[in-house]
Amino acid sequence: MNQQRIAIIGAGISGLACAAELVKSGFEVSVFDKSRGVGGRMSHRYFQEWGADHGAQYFTVKDERFSDELKKWQAAGVVEAWNGKIVSFDHGNVTDLKKETHRYVGVPTMSAPAKYLAESLNVSLLNTITELKHQKPQRGSKNKNGTWQLVSKEHGLLPQEFDHVVLAIPSPQAKVLIGEHSDQLTETCDQVVMLPCWTLMAYLKNPLNLLFDGAFVENHLFSWMARDSNKPGRSPYESWVAQASSAWSLEHIDLSQTEAEMLLLEGFKELTGVECDLYQTHLWRYSRLETPSETNFVLDTYMNMSVCGDWLRNSTVEGAWMSGHALAQRLSLMGSIDTL
Repeated sequence: MNQQRIAIIGAGISGLACAAELVKSGFEVSVFDKSRGVGGRMSHRYFQEWGADHGAQYFTVKDERFSDELKKWQAAGVVEAWNGKIVSFDHGNVTDLKKETHRYVGVPTMSAPAKYLAESLNVSLLNTITELKHQKPQRGSKNKNGTWQLVSKEHGLLPQEFDHVVLAIPSPQAKVLIGEHSDQLTETCDQVVMLPCWTLMAYLKNPLNLLFDGAFVENHLFSWMARDSNKPGRSPYESWVAQASSAWSLEHIDLSQTEAEMLLLEGFKELTGVECDLYQTHLWRYSRLETPSETNFVLDTYMNMSVCGDWLRNSTVEGAWMSGHALAQRLSLMGSIDTL
């Protein structure tokens, strides 16, 4: 059994997939995240008796390895197929999509698969890692490259020492923590452009009279809208999510939340003909990778640091899972950290 200690910063699907695979291989893994819950952008926001998936809307499956993981999630009851009617929507004109796509969602919320993965892991939430401290190797130490300690905003210098650190967070956040520790990983972060997404969550007292459950919106500030209450396991109260395009979100990224809300509400009324009875908004500052790639992870073998996440591969649930899983397999195949 490997007894190397690995810290993973970020409890999204990528970080959790990495942690789960490493634990299977016998590593001692600790996951840290600044949020109240796990899942990253696989998230759901509750409002009294209604709620909405305000991050990832659904996911698809292409790779056989991820298909195997999906089967585990389905067997655990945390994922179901979403058979809602999905269309193209352009200024009131609805066009059915020709290509049949199998879409899946977490149940009862989009965060369910992440919570399932986290059940068997050592996850520390509300723990914002602000600095990585590298400790030089002691004489006679098995780890010839030294160890790592983490500094937390909430708890200061954490007592644990780690043989390897995985950064499973968006590239701008990862770059801050990498600092001067790794030119290789800093360069990787610099090469990536992440795009934002303003999101509107809306509750309606009366069902919206639109003959679809999800739509790719054309020629509008919104690029996607969905009847969240149509997804399996959701609250019956009429709730919708509308997500602005990357271009619009980038152009308006510096707006205050109040300023953005006014524009998003106007856009929603323009599309649907109705006003929201209740609403909230959220800015995903690092929502989507500008240029997808085939890179799963980047590993600095000298410093025993690595990065993974959907920002390296593509901005999908599958891409995030594949990234973390592939990194864990590489570390496991290497056998022990001191041979990296």
